[in-house]
Amino acid sequence: MIKEIMDRNIILIGFMGAGKSTVGRMLAEYLHWNFVDLDSLIEASAGCAIKEIFAREGEAFFRDLESAQLRKMALLRKTVVATGGGAVIRAENRILLKQTGTVIYLRARLETLQQRVAQNTARPLAQDREHFAALLEARRKFYEEADIIVDTDAYQVSEIVRRIVGMIEIDG
Repeated sequence: MIKEIMDRNIILIGFMGAGKSTVGRMLAEYLHWNFVDLDSLIEASAGCAIKEIFAREGEAFFRDLESAQLRKMALLRKTVVATGGGAVIRAENRILLKQTGTVIYLRARLETLQQRVAQNTARPLAQDREHFAALLEARRKFYEEADIIVDTDAYQVSEIVRRIVGMIEIDG
């Protein structure tokens, strides 16, 4: 398993607020790998914030941009990738993620996720609590297709990174 992971990427998936970007940055630093935040790439390529893309073009257009960026990421190696929370919605994306690297689901309870994103108005799908819960439930089955599942509720970022490293058997 070590060689397979060392030749590929680590892909972090999970719902908004799970810690994908924060954990991803620290994990990449620990492994001396590159870090890519999918949402940041999409914003850079679109020239505006995700919230604006949703408002102007709609979610389907955003998902098209997301899929295009994921296809580009398939060429990367030794990179930790933090995906957007909805990257797993499309079957083609889930297949691509599995082909691109070891997929790790950062799992957290609904209450934890809601607390983490409550003040963030930049998240277009997080504003309605009922919708938030329904989205999590709809996506859960896709998240659980990950190669590895790591609970994040009761852990600091550094502890989550240590747990991931232990699970993938990489001694950084």
